[in-house]
Formats: sequence, C-alpha cells, structure tokens
Amino acid sequence: MIKPLALAPAEAIAYWKTKVPVSSGEFKRMGDEARSRAFAVSSLARADQVATMQAAIGKAIEDGETFNDFKKRVASVAKEATLRPWQLANIYRTNIQSAYMAGRYSQMKRAAKSRPYWRYVAVGDDRSRLDHLALHGKVYPHDHEFWDTFYPPNGFACRCSVQTLSDFQMRKRGLKAEEDMPDIVHATHPTTGEPLPPVRPKPDAGFSTNVGKEWHAGLTASELKDESQLVSTVRTTMCRTPVEFTVHKGDACKSPLHELDDRHVLPVVDADILSEGLASEQYAKAFLNEFGLPDVDGSILHTLPCGHPLVISKHLFLDKKTGKWKVKGSGHEQYLKLLARTIKRPFEVWKVPSMLAGKPAHVLRMLGVFAGEDGKAGGFAIFNLVNGRKWSGVASFTPNIGNKTIMLESLERQREGILLYRE
Repeated sequence: MIKPLALAPAEAIAYWKTKVPVSSGEFKRMGDEARSRAFAVSSLARADQVATMQAAIGKAIEDGETFNDFKKRVASVAKEATLRPWQLANIYRTNIQSAYMAGRYSQMKRAAKSRPYWRYVAVGDDRSRLDHLALHGKVYPHDHEFWDTFYPPNGFACRCSVQTLSDFQMRKRGLKAEEDMPDIVHATHPTTGEPLPPVRPKPDAGFSTNVGKEWHAGLTASELKDESQLVSTVRTTMCRTPVEFTVHKGDACKSPLHELDDRHVLPVVDADILSEGLASEQYAKAFLNEFGLPDVDGSILHTLPCGHPLVISKHLFLDKKTGKWKVKGSGHEQYLKLLARTIKRPFEVWKVPSMLAGKPAHVLRMLGVFAGEDGKAGGFAIFNLVNGRKWSGVASFTPNIGNKTIMLESLERQREGILLYRE
C-alpha cells in the first residue's frame, strides 16, 4: 500500500510550487541546478499532460490525497500515454517523497544548532536496496558533504529518511559521527542482523544531489554576476492559447508598444526615483517596501502572474558566499522601485529559452512600462528570473530626453520566446 503524507509540511508545499513543467528532452539537457526546479515525466510528450500530472501531485501533497485519489485525477492522461499502474505509483511516490524530504531539510536546518547530527535511516524490509541498507545508521554532521550526495531520496521509490540527533542523544546512544565518505561498506541488515554483502554505496542515476539543499539554497534568487553568460536561443515567437501553444508572427503575439493602452503603463513620481549615494540597505528597503515589507529582515512568497512563486527578501541583494550587500554599482539601484513594480504588475511575462554558461536555462522575463506625471511613457524595466535561482534586471526612466522611440525599440527586442501572460 502506498501511503500519503499524514501532514504535508508547509515547506514541502512551497517546494512543489517552485517546480516548472518541462519536457523530458529539456530535463535531460538541464544541469543539476535547473533540474531542482523542473518537473518532467519521461513517458509524457505534451506540455498539457505534464502540467496535469504536476498539478495532481501538488494536490496530493497539499491535501494528503491517497494514491487512488491521484490515479483518478490523472486517469485521462494515463490512458492517453498508456502509463501502467507501476509507473503511476513510481511517479506518485518519488515526487511526494522528494517534496517531503525537501521540506524536512528546511526544518532540520533550522534545528541544526540544537540537533547538529543527522542519521541515515533505511526501512529495512525485503524491498530495501542493498546500497541503502549499507547506509542505514550512519551518522554525519548536518553540514558534511555526505548529505550533498546521499540525502534521500536516492532512487525511484526510495523510502529512506533522516533522523536528527542532539549531542545528548549521541552520548546516550554511544554514537560517533563519521568523518569520511563511505567506501566499501560491510554492514548488517537493520532488521535481521545478518551480514550484508560488501558494497560501495551510490545513489541511482539522477539522484546524486540533495533535493533539499538545492531548493533551500535557491529559495531566494540571487543576482546573476555575469549577464554576458546568459544568451537567448529563441528562434520563433509563440503564444499560449487555452489548450496549446500556437506559433504566431507579428502583432498576434506582440501588439505594437506605441499603441499600448494607458492601463498597462505604470505611473511614476519624482520620489519613486531613488537618490544617488544612499546606503545599500536603504535601496533594498525601498524595494522591499513595495511588497509591504516594513524592514529588510522581512520576507514574503510572491506569486507571479504566470503562477511561478518568487521569494521576496533582502537575499535578492546579498552575496550568498560573503553575506555582503551587492546593490551598488549595478546601475539599477536608483530604479529599484520600478523593478519591484514590474515584478508585482508586469504587462507581459515571457518564457525565454536560453543558455547560461553553455547549459540550457529557463528564463521568465517580466516587462514593465512607466510614465511620468504628464502621462507620457518615459521609462521601462525588465526583470529576468533564471532557473528560479538567479535574476538580472535593468530599468531606466528618462522622460525629459524625448527618447520614447528608442526606449520602445529597446523594450521590443526583449519580447521573445513564449508569451505566458499579458495584462
């Protein structure tokens, strides 16, 4: 019997909401960083089928639905794709376990100060794999490299878990944390006590990363350091209809910007353009204030119009390695309020197939147009979310220079790929 999650952690739900449906071909070409944000099913060819499967798993995670509930919800897709019951069970169990373990990772990291040791736990029945049984009972510090490779799940339908331990529990049980990565392991069966064949444990193909760490580290996107590494690979422009993607050319996807209705143009007053020479924290605070956050230590989960969640916090502007601010010198610090408003209310969102440092990347591009108090368009902003983990942005507001034509031409060049949303 396949049991649902008794209680889905909020972190597990948040993890699943960051997943972007992609084709199996796209998934294979992705690097590990991008895969942590992607969802694909190898047997499904159509985008709507993948989206249906993803939504059904999300429902199962959020509402604790059983495998039978899940099967009923995806019955039409399963029939179309001739998916067998064991395949559906694999899809259900593996993805729910991944979401649960990603959520658990976030919880365990928060408790790491008082419970700094983690113990690998295998189920220990006749369905447990030898590699997983060999890891049962191994204890490592929470930040040891072991967990980068062996944090569960370590294969399709893996049921392994992780137990946290305090210093007191370690002493009471006579346990000692290991320092070296496992090599040849001579273990005993956790249930029968019988010796197991020696094995050099390794995760199954495609499971050699830590789903929790990959997600947790990228919960808030960080600014892309070198934008020259991001290159669009768009060959044609596509629009989404209610049931499919349709290739269009010309105004069908891109109505002329010079005819843009006033309701799509966001107003700007002088105070919205920040002064030069402010402290980095002041720039960041002005951006966060646009989302209702009163200070730089707050955070919220903002859902983009296309349904993708984005964590808004000061970490958008911090170097993840040093923890230092990196707002100044970017060229857009004076226009951070405009960038925030573009995220909150873009007039268009595009999915732009790209390459980042030579690897396929998914870019969500938000576009905003701004007008001064006279109502004339005089500025724009572009926010790119790359693989859900990195961001880049540009904004400009120069209404008095009279360069509206040049401005609109610059913005027009950014309207490419697949149109996901138009206000």
